Amino acid sequence: MIKRNRILVLIDFSKNTENLIDFGFNIAELIDAKVVFVHQVPGLVPAMADEESRREIIQVEINEAYSKLRELAKGRIYSNDSFQVSEKPILVLLRGLSSPKYFDWVFTGLKESGILKRLFIGSITLSIIDESDMLTVTVPTNSKMNPPKKLLVGVHPTYTLNGEHLHTVLKAFENNLEKIEFFTILKETETEQKAREHLLHLQAEYNNYDPAIQIYRGNDATSALRDKIKQSHNSFLVLQQGSRSLTDNLFRKFTINELVYRGQTPLIVLSK
Repeated sequence: MIKRNRILVLIDFSKNTENLIDFGFNIAELIDAKVVFVHQVPGLVPAMADEESRREIIQVEINEAYSKLRELAKGRIYSNDSFQVSEKPILVLLRGLSSPKYFDWVFTGLKESGILKRLFIGSITLSIIDESDMLTVTVPTNSKMNPPKKLLVGVHPTYTLNGEHLHTVLKAFENNLEKIEFFTILKETETEQKAREHLLHLQAEYNNYDPAIQIYRGNDATSALRDKIKQSHNSFLVLQQGSRSLTDNLFRKFTINELVYRGQTPLIVLSK
């Protein structure tokens, strides 16, 4: 069964939401995808409210959210199932939307505000990155975003790459891509042999895209990768869910906090 692409755009009505929506529709045009707006209402119900009152308050929130979503859609969405609103947690809502008919991309915004400068990106986005079985795309929303021209794909011989998801990403953007690089970050104590063999294997496997390969080591990795991203217009970082870059505290701090959050680098996470 051939699956149709579907883009699930997580909407929180925050500042610059329209930039995320515009990016979602731009990508949808590239990959012939159905766009769905997803929103979780806060469910602000007084603690002493009975069940009937609770349901009435939440329904008011839901109705208001539907109205706002239709305004944001600006006529670009026409079917009722393209607006999904619930008080359920986002991960539960996303799992409920899963369908064998669709290959799902989850689009979420990367915001820059207040105390989050000292933390990682928002907890909901992190939960999706860690636990969702959907392909996740996190992009800065403070300015207009364009499709990637370069993909920097973080790999390691210990962690299996989701070839199906990576293939989907490459096919989606192949007419726009100018460069692909597979890279590995090593600790100072690690040898290069296995990492280099793994990179050479991937270079051969994806030779149609003429990928480059690179090993970054220790403390130099931070500045070297950041500089490469700065020098490359429209570069996206691609990481594998469950890999060391996302699970090891040191590497997670580097990739998520330094590159993605502080560097405002768009991130694509391939699920396990």
